[in-house]
Amino acid sequence: MQFKIFAALAACVLGCAPILAAPPAFRSNTCPLTMNGTRIGTELTPGGGSLRNTIAYEPFTRLYHFWGFTADDPNFPSAASSLRAVVHATSSDGLHFTSDSNLSYAFGSANYTDFGATIDPPLDFFRAVYDSGTGTWKLFAWTENDQVTNPSFGQYNYNSSVNDLGTVASTTSVVHQGPLTTTTDGGSGGDEVGAFGLVDGTVYQRVDSLYADGSGGGLAPQSYTDGMPPSTPWTPSETTEINLYTATPYCWGLASTCTGPTPIPAYVHNVGRILRQTDGTLGVYYTFRRWDGSRADQQIWYVESADDGATWSVPAGVFAGSAITIDGQPVATTTADGGNGNFSSAEAVQAANVCRTYFSTQDTSGNYIMVSASTGSACDAIFANGFGGCDD
Repeated sequence: MQFKIFAALAACVLGCAPILAAPPAFRSNTCPLTMNGTRIGTELTPGGGSLRNTIAYEPFTRLYHFWGFTADDPNFPSAASSLRAVVHATSSDGLHFTSDSNLSYAFGSANYTDFGATIDPPLDFFRAVYDSGTGTWKLFAWTENDQVTNPSFGQYNYNSSVNDLGTVASTTSVVHQGPLTTTTDGGSGGDEVGAFGLVDGTVYQRVDSLYADGSGGGLAPQSYTDGMPPSTPWTPSETTEINLYTATPYCWGLASTCTGPTPIPAYVHNVGRILRQTDGTLGVYYTFRRWDGSRADQQIWYVESADDGATWSVPAGVFAGSAITIDGQPVATTTADGGNGNFSSAEAVQAANVCRTYFSTQDTSGNYIMVSASTGSACDAIFANGFGGCDD
């Protein structure tokens, strides 16, 4: 049986009644991730390319899987940021990864030129998911805003795209399905800025929305239809978008009332994770960026729903009390302007007997590094502690 401590006052999407929830309690001692023996981050890719990744756990093989870049792209946008540059790797402990091969396009893939792109589109924020409806693994990726007319990103511009990995996560010859299309923007992407996950036929995307009351910028559930191309045929509304700001030190930077200094103008970073957890709840893990793009704080934020998304808790941090360390050594000291050691690129994985969150931070030597913190149990809010080495 899974246990939950319900302690923090919670509210939810606009108009909902308050609920009570508490985030999983993660250990304060984080562990560095390695790829073939080198720490993932600026030690592996000085330009930070390896910080663009996603991690998932496959119960059948009891393996953690990594997809991401292990080389920088000094001439962005180039092939070094395309699907063929994405590396797959595995790990038995979720910390020490060994690469096997790059991804490639399988026979039958959609061609990016069919969607108006003149270049194999650059990929930025990844999210690997298991699609329970089709019994296949999917790799979502987001393509940033095209800054020039040539080369053209076509319908990938400011939009997420989908690749089918098949029934096993280790497949590296993938079927490209194309960018998401919607009934409202014709596939141009609109304000969708990165998928957090796919749960029971619903894809959750961070959106750049803005409503008359100043709310927006949260997480939007959209009905997902698999295909070539895949689609999200429903546009999120104010009453369904998950509010990720209430009771935090931050406000949505597009709102006219969000002028600072308190609350701080910010946006939810494009990459986060939504999971169906072992106790049946939906859990969302994410980080903030200040409006100037700098990292906001040394925290992973969390909201949850116990009623399948009808109501959501007030955001709370998963770290409390003890100072965060990397294998027993301190992270870089945070600063008032959002620099040094603050957290970004949140990921979360639920394995058989442990829940892990992954994120990037900075050590005291100035290296950006991907680290992981665990609960020591399966996403429970109890039993975690500040002990445990990085190999236990």
